[in-house]
Amino acid sequence: MKNTVIDKEAVNKALSSRKLHPSVPEIIVEIINLTRSPYTTIHDFVKVIEKDPELASRILQIANSGFYSFKRKINSISHAVTLMGWNTIKMISLGSTILKRMSECDKRLYSHSLRTAHIARFLAVEADFYKIEEIAIVGLLHDLGSIILEEYFHVLFLKTRQYALDHGVPTYIAERELLGIDHADVGGWTLEEWKLPENIIESVARHHSFEQDTYHARKTAVIHVADILAFAVDYGGPSWEKVSEMSPSAVTILGFSDIELKDMILSIMKMKLPPLIL
Repeated sequence: MKNTVIDKEAVNKALSSRKLHPSVPEIIVEIINLTRSPYTTIHDFVKVIEKDPELASRILQIANSGFYSFKRKINSISHAVTLMGWNTIKMISLGSTILKRMSECDKRLYSHSLRTAHIARFLAVEADFYKIEEIAIVGLLHDLGSIILEEYFHVLFLKTRQYALDHGVPTYIAERELLGIDHADVGGWTLEEWKLPENIIESVARHHSFEQDTYHARKTAVIHVADILAFAVDYGGPSWEKVSEMSPSAVTILGFSDIELKDMILSIMKMKLPPLIL
């Protein structure tokens, strides 16, 4: 790996120079800032969410979905926040708004991120994970760093894409060669700046560099495998772009045998993916 051209400090400086990434509207900026303050109350949090009827409606829809199976219907944002927790609400807010931004500005990234989220959910169910929807949202956010690179470091972003074209390597390899880091690192730094939980940060930051001995390795393995399968089964990129290699240890830590993985790949290829609830 070459000397680092972009580092965590540069990313944080870029983010702070224009508040947060423009894909995140002002309402989400307010939510993130509230979660940073030790003096924030649930009332403060609810007041901000209720300023955006569309976001409030999505939160209530998710709270009343079968994914959470609450015994009583959730009719208010304050009740949803209390039951689901601030981090869950923040992830739903980020996931849904960034998904909308992707659909507007980068159809390929949107399609890939959506499919990764669905496959991550499927794998999480098969591997008996607990927080299935959280993993789906992490799948949706896994390439957030690509958006940050394109928006704030556009010239370098274009150079990495040209390098990938010229050398026939995956884009994350091109990024490492030219920048010393890849978009997964950038995504992890961004989510850290937004004060998301460590397990989510690690899953995004290490989805191209899976290591089985890290603290949150099992969740990272889901995103690593889902990302590669999403790229492989719905490949729509240029002929020069390469599908990344899957780490055997990631499959092992999820408890899948080779036969089970092959069967799951066949199921994934036949999936008619419903829209995410986001």
